[in-house]
Amino acid sequence: MGESRAVWFAPIASLFFGTLLSGCADNPGKLPALSGTREARSSTDPEVACSRHPYGEVKNGLVEKSQLPADVPSASAAAGGNVAVAGKVLVQSRPLDALPPEIARIQRGLVKRFVGKFVKDGMQTWSGVDLDRLRAVSVERRVFDRRAHLPRPVADPEFSPREQSSFARKWSEPERTEVEVVSSFPISLAEAQAFVCAANPDWAAKGPIPDEDPDDLTEGATDFFLLDRRREQDVAYRYAKPLLPGPGLAVALGTIWQHAPVSPAW
Repeated sequence: MGESRAVWFAPIASLFFGTLLSGCADNPGKLPALSGTREARSSTDPEVACSRHPYGEVKNGLVEKSQLPADVPSASAAAGGNVAVAGKVLVQSRPLDALPPEIARIQRGLVKRFVGKFVKDGMQTWSGVDLDRLRAVSVERRVFDRRAHLPRPVADPEFSPREQSSFARKWSEPERTEVEVVSSFPISLAEAQAFVCAANPDWAAKGPIPDEDPDDLTEGATDFFLLDRRREQDVAYRYAKPLLPGPGLAVALGTIWQHAPVSPAW
């Protein structure tokens, strides 16, 4: 999907976020099954009635389901949010994983993926909302490979002295270099509630994803996926739904991404 469709709509988020909450708040409710390390909610925090509906309660349209053993853990703990590695470039002994661990461990939430081409060939980015950890994460990866004609050498990112929410991984050999910058930041319970309220209609939507404009020449392809993992008796199921975010979901994402840290220079 074209990168022009991949924006988080941050400039309009502050205008519509209050409307989104007030439209859901006729009756108090509680966001179900959220966990994380955030502080307890105060009595003044907004409560939204639509959050009483479980995340992804109704699933329609193109939904992919894969069956997993119920005891399979999520991806191994990633380094995001660890002050000990903030602002550092961690040299790896093997190539970077096809999917960054911070993205792979998202079980409930949303992932956005961008694969560059033309002048952005060799670039991949991921952004995600992790409802279980109440965090948002972004990963920007750049690859240089002389044999594959990927376009330009990759420099190490330059972090500011006060950088506390980002770090990098790097693997290299004489003909190939892979570097990715990982940033992670917390989201509030109110933002998570608004995300659930906005995502549920997209889970329930029956229509297919709109076709790409064949004449739309972009510098890459962008995909969005809603994710949900559920346990039924002794079996766990992981659902993934590709979509183009509707206006409500775009606003909720824009509100979250207003708090994203500034990317380092590289």
